[in-house]
Parts: sequence; structure tokens; C-alpha cells
Amino acid sequence: MTKLRTLTLLIVVAHWIVAMWHLFLAASVLPAPNNRVSWLAVVLLTLLHGGVSIALWKISDKLMGLVSIIFFLAAMSADLYEHFLHASGNNVFMVAPGDWTAWFSASVYILLALELLGCFLGVLSLGGRTRQHATPEPNSNPPERGPSSSRFNALMQTKS
Repeated sequence: MTKLRTLTLLIVVAHWIVAMWHLFLAASVLPAPNNRVSWLAVVLLTLLHGGVSIALWKISDKLMGLVSIIFFLAAMSADLYEHFLHASGNNVFMVAPGDWTAWFSASVYILLALELLGCFLGVLSLGGRTRQHATPEPNSNPPERGPSSSRFNALMQTKS
């Protein structure tokens, strides 16, 4: 497993942990009747993150980058709309002051940072690798791969 794939999987797991924490913080910050954790949301988020983790683990590097970009762009779009653009109790600029307000805002910014990092890693994996077998220059001599059979035979005769 490549380092990029491992790092992307760690970002997905960290995103799931912070997203779960964020759900419980949102329940603490929002007024009634929205002050309860939706267990459907917990199950769906867990299944989604688990499915993405399995996909990232099993598929090729190029496809991994595409899945990573789609997943983290979708999460970032929802995050930006829900917490920065939409006028609601979930907006970090409009959330009611309380004991959990700072933690709620911190979780929003941590999620946003993880989503940006996930998109960046997806772009890196889409960029591909450097070429392993570069084309030699026209005037360069090809490297020798070892002794030719006649040289090898001559070496063996001198040793005996």
C-alpha cells in the first residue's frame, strides 16, 4: 500500500471521527426540536465512510484519486453551504452562544481542513507517478545490463 493511499485512508477515518463528534456537538448547540442526534445520520455517515474506505483500499491509484475528490468535494460542499452560507442555527456566524459554541465552530473548521486535505491528496494521486523508464537521449549509450555471454565465458575460464 502506498503512503498516499495510507494517508488518504487516515484522512477518511479522521473525517468520520470528527463528523461523529460534530453531530453530537450540533445537538448540544441547536435549540429544540433539533437538539437530538439523528441515529439515521450516524448510521448513514458510518456506512458512507466505511464504503469509501473499502473503495480507497481496493481500487487503483488513479481511481482512488477520483473517489477521494468526489467524496471530499461533496462533503466540503455540504459543509460550506450548511455552516457558512445558509442562514440557520448551524451557521457558525449565527449559532447561539453557549458552552459548546466554540467546540462546534472548531469542529466545523477541522472538518473543512480535512476535506481540503482529502481533495489535495486526491489531486496528487490523479497526477500520477513520475515515469519509471525515461526515454534515453539520442546520443547516449544504453546502459550495459551485465556481461555478455562471451565475456562471461572468458571470466569463467580465467577463474579456473
